[in-house]
Amino acid sequence: MLWFTKGAEAGLPKAMHNLAVCLDKGESAAAPDYSAAADWYRHAAAAGVGGAAWDLHDMYAVGRGRASLNMSASSPMSDPRSLA
Repeated sequence: MLWFTKGAEAGLPKAMHNLAVCLDKGESAAAPDYSAAADWYRHAAAAGVGGAAWDLHDMYAVGRGRASLNMSASSPMSDPRSLA
C-alpha cells in the first residue's frame, strides 16, 4: 500500500484507484477507512479512471463512506412529484 500511497499523492490516477481499493477493503493489515477510500475514488474518477466511479457508486449503494439513506421504493422521496 505504501507505493500506491506515494503514486496517488504524486497524482497518478491508477495509483489513486488502487489505493482507494486497498482502503475500502482494509488490505495490508489495516482496518477499512471508508472515508479516505471514497475521497481517493473521487480523485481517481475525476482523473478519468472509469472503474473508480463505479466503485464509489458501490460504496454509496451499501452505505460505506457516508450515511446510508436506506430509502425504499415506497419512500416519499422516491416519487419525483414530491420534489416539485
